[in-house]
Amino acid sequence: MNLQKEIEQLFSAQREVWKLLDDNCKQMSNIQYRSLTWGSDAEVVLQYNPSRFISASAKVDDNSIEERICFLCKENRPSVQQGIPFMDKYIILCNPYPILENHLTIALHSHVPQLIGKKIIDMLSLVEHLPNYIVFYNGAKCGASAPDHFHFQAGLKTNILLSSENSLRSCLRIESDTKEDAEEQFGYVFDYLKSHNPDDDEPMINIISFMEEGKYIIHVFPRKAHRPWQYSTKGAQQLLVSPGAIDMAGMLITPRKEDFDKIENNDIEDIYTQVSMAII
Repeated sequence: MNLQKEIEQLFSAQREVWKLLDDNCKQMSNIQYRSLTWGSDAEVVLQYNPSRFISASAKVDDNSIEERICFLCKENRPSVQQGIPFMDKYIILCNPYPILENHLTIALHSHVPQLIGKKIIDMLSLVEHLPNYIVFYNGAKCGASAPDHFHFQAGLKTNILLSSENSLRSCLRIESDTKEDAEEQFGYVFDYLKSHNPDDDEPMINIISFMEEGKYIIHVFPRKAHRPWQYSTKGAQQLLVSPGAIDMAGMLITPRKEDFDKIENNDIEDIYTQVSMAII
């Protein structure tokens, strides 16, 4: 049996016994979308998804992380949550707060920090086994709600998430026929971005990877800030938008209806200007 079929069976079995997952998967069919365009140059799709409020509002400072239990460690996961082993070091889990169809969390067995490093080859192995999916990575300082436990996420492909460079934000595209070459090219990109902040463990990045016509594709979104000022302000100017890989690709997740209704092109331009690092 191939991995994609195993995942379909996992979702089916988990939804029968896990009400939270089933309820939130059902809500996916009722999620609202709104598209904003910049002529033929760029498009951003807004997704109103109230189930993502917990993730979008998560405190990820060092003290908050230290004070909470890790929800990705085996001993702390819900007893009902089951998964599929991958490469003898990951567990593929259904994400109970989906933003994509068949939203997965792929957690490393070990409790180690969210640092991509040499694990990019594991990401490429995942996309090789999941041709209908994108696999994505949120850096510890730009979107990861569990920066203390290494993990990828994945979900079924949609066109908006396959887009690379546009006028709104930077994206470095890697394309290769082999995993080894893609890994090598990623290493050059990683080292270049790290040179801007050499004292950090890794550069601020979001990554989306997938297969396209037999080629390994990696989109790297360089970041300069975690959240825009609108996130922490008060009153009418507040926008609860906390960009991760999916948002950087072009699907902005809004857990509050008021934000979904009021965000316009100029707001999106301002958010991307604040969080995306320009590449010269």
